[in-house]
Amino acid sequence: MDAKDILAALQDEMGQEALFQKADAVRAKHCGNVAQLRGVVHFSNYCCRDDLYCGLRKSNPDITRFRMTGDQIVDTALAIAEAGLGTVVLQSGEDSHYTRQMLCSIIRRIVAQADVAVTLSLGERPIDDLRAFRDAGATRYLMKHETMNPDLYARMRPGLRLADRIRTIETLRELGYQTGVGNVVGLPGQTDADLAADIAFFQDFQPDMVNIGPFIPHADTPLRHEATGDMDRMLRVFALARIVTQNTHLAAANTVATLDPDNGQYRAFVQGGANVIMPNCNPFLKSKTDKIEYEFQITTKKRYVSVDEAREVLRRAGRDAAPGRGDSLKMRGEYHD
Repeated sequence: MDAKDILAALQDEMGQEALFQKADAVRAKHCGNVAQLRGVVHFSNYCCRDDLYCGLRKSNPDITRFRMTGDQIVDTALAIAEAGLGTVVLQSGEDSHYTRQMLCSIIRRIVAQADVAVTLSLGERPIDDLRAFRDAGATRYLMKHETMNPDLYARMRPGLRLADRIRTIETLRELGYQTGVGNVVGLPGQTDADLAADIAFFQDFQPDMVNIGPFIPHADTPLRHEATGDMDRMLRVFALARIVTQNTHLAAANTVATLDPDNGQYRAFVQGGANVIMPNCNPFLKSKTDKIEYEFQITTKKRYVSVDEAREVLRRAGRDAAPGRGDSLKMRGEYHD
């Protein structure tokens, strides 16, 4: 699609049902009627960044911070594998407490003991770290670009540049990672043209995975009084992302469930073309007395969907959980279905 067509489809509220039907047809053709079920471990909410929209921002004094130990992370990951999920997603704030050596050890221990793919979502790390994580056995990396408007990016993420973010995303692909990107729909000051640029980026880059989420104001951030993102507008972004990327894995994020707890993720599957759901798995620990008390609230009252709830979403959408690790459908390098 060219830029004008993307923008016109994004703005066509009256024609969105036809857009949703097309996205679902593209999903069925290129991804089949199965869905990827991936377990997320939120292992630290410490962060060195000060993003205006994120509850983990370093300037938030009201958050209860936590860090999991290496053993706790590994135990949680192995429990995810035992529950039958083929992918473990290790996610944290940008937390330098976890050194290259610590994270490499965690990754090696997981892949040595379970047949799972390890996805990392750790923010920006030095290239030597990223290379070492890849060598240790991590095969995927999720790094949302947030917005393709460089001015909006700089305003939302003080002290940071979009160009640096994109360069890191390109480096991840060069290192051999299956690379995921994503944006936020509804950021204060964001225009339809900005969202169209995000969709054009998806089309040009053809990521292995896309993670789209709505802006939901957090009470402990400078954007606390801004308006929440619109569900239908976000679903049009989902649908267009599916149409322009065809077989990219497209995730119905937990923030989608936060925006609409009853039907958000279901609609992302049946209207937006999603084929991935990533339940929160922090409670999966071998010892019931070793519970992790955590607060990973990027948005206010973020809803973290359990494995059982995720399976129910798939049932409602008429999808079965796909077997195996669910590698990229893009068939780049050695990693593909």
